[in-house]
Amino acid sequence: MAQDKEHKTKLIVRRLLQLMALTVMLLYFPIVMGFVADEQDKVMCTRVDSDIVSNDEDVLISSSELTRIVNRSFPDLSGMRINDINLNEIEVAIEKTPAVKKCECYSTPSGILRVQVTQRKPIMHVFSNGTSYYMDREGYKIAARTEIRAHALVVNGNVGPILDGDGLIELCRFINEDKFWKAQIEQIYVTDKQEYVLVPRVGDHVIEFGGIDRIEEKFDLLFKLYTNGWHQREWNLYKKVNVKYKGQVVCTKK
Repeated sequence: MAQDKEHKTKLIVRRLLQLMALTVMLLYFPIVMGFVADEQDKVMCTRVDSDIVSNDEDVLISSSELTRIVNRSFPDLSGMRINDINLNEIEVAIEKTPAVKKCECYSTPSGILRVQVTQRKPIMHVFSNGTSYYMDREGYKIAARTEIRAHALVVNGNVGPILDGDGLIELCRFINEDKFWKAQIEQIYVTDKQEYVLVPRVGDHVIEFGGIDRIEEKFDLLFKLYTNGWHQREWNLYKKVNVKYKGQVVCTKK
């Protein structure tokens, strides 16, 4: 009986201590948060830092260029109270830059405004009618500039009309997403008949691909030719490989 009574007493004391601790926390937390909020309200923007998120060697926009865009669009950021800065407004403005896919802004306790950008991934470098630009898988155009460094399929020829549809984008997507073809195909030429001619990195031949129809079948036939058909010595014996017609691979010697 005595042990039971002692156990109950200890249990009551423990619960009282827990209740007291919870009460102190409930009283202390609003005070601390109020203090933090008051201090945060006094924090001024000291500078803007920019960061480009990129998983490869492509550079469509640099950190210094991004910082210049932010400062040009929002010249009064330095010295402003952090709480007065509309981060969403900055994100929306930066995402209008063609090279930018996504922008996220946040501030640090020391007053640094960080602008983090995910750039677009170009899948083609188009040369058409004296102009040059990159295009990503979603069809966004990025004007080519000397400071841009990007690895993408070169596309030329009668490009203008064919970009009205999505066939060229689909073809470039397919090549870029396949490890073998991304390494093998370096250029796409668009003929006046709106057909595609592929230029491989290895060999002196070109591939008359035709239209975008049966794209997987055509690349499957080409893969079999490259891996099981030609001997290594035969790569430079042909000038054309035609896969335009269903179930056929027609090779034309030089």
